[in-house]
Amino acid sequence: MTERPPILKALYYTAAAVLVLLAIGPALWLLNVALQPAGGDYAMNDIVAPADVTLDNFGTVLDEGGIWRALLNSVLVTTVQATLNCILAALAAYPLARMEFRGKSFLFMVILATLMVPEQVIVVPLFVTIADLGLFDTLIAVFLPFSVTAFGIYLCRQAMLGVPKELEEAAHMDGANALRVWWHVMLPLIRPTLATLAIFSIIGAWSNLLWPLVVLQSEDKFTLPVAINQLLGVFASNLRLAYAASVLALVPMVVVYLAAQRFLTRGIMAGAVKG
Repeated sequence: MTERPPILKALYYTAAAVLVLLAIGPALWLLNVALQPAGGDYAMNDIVAPADVTLDNFGTVLDEGGIWRALLNSVLVTTVQATLNCILAALAAYPLARMEFRGKSFLFMVILATLMVPEQVIVVPLFVTIADLGLFDTLIAVFLPFSVTAFGIYLCRQAMLGVPKELEEAAHMDGANALRVWWHVMLPLIRPTLATLAIFSIIGAWSNLLWPLVVLQSEDKFTLPVAINQLLGVFASNLRLAYAASVLALVPMVVVYLAAQRFLTRGIMAGAVKG
């Protein structure tokens, strides 16, 4: 293999460094502001090179911000939504990947087409549906509309296409029905894809602001993004406290990513190599 010229390598590394800075720069800026002492406006020089660093903002937010209840609500909503998304997406993907029936291709194309519909477009019909079901201002209303996604179905279908048919046929010969094949054969073999889907689902549910803001009204039902959004008004005189709450909200996502990052590449590639 021909070795790249040094100047080209330098350009690659420079471009990579710029992209990394653009990706993590806002998070670093947020952390920097949250670590500065409360009181007064901050200047750009303070952000670039802060004179003092303190953790008092985090303690104040935890004691006075009332985010513990919102944290528990977010954990509950995120856990349920990610679990349902993995199970229901895998269940819907199985017939699309391994069974033959009339209209299968058309149905799959319709499912894929929903990926192009922005969430903002369906907010009104979703709200009317949730209100008609009597679920307004409940945590069920937060996760129910997103308990299965077209992206999850697509990802699981592509992974199941890679499972050898011989394994499925052997299970059928042993007397297993379709549901047992799905549970005992398919799910164990697509675990990396399910882990990837779980990570995306967790990140999406944890950071979702628009929909919980629409369907939640009571403060004791607020999820973490909604509670932080409210803190921007409560702590308007000192936004460092709201920024400290945002940093606290980032911590669980960083932990989840570090714990499951090894599944990401395998899961994404499993969905990319099959047509």
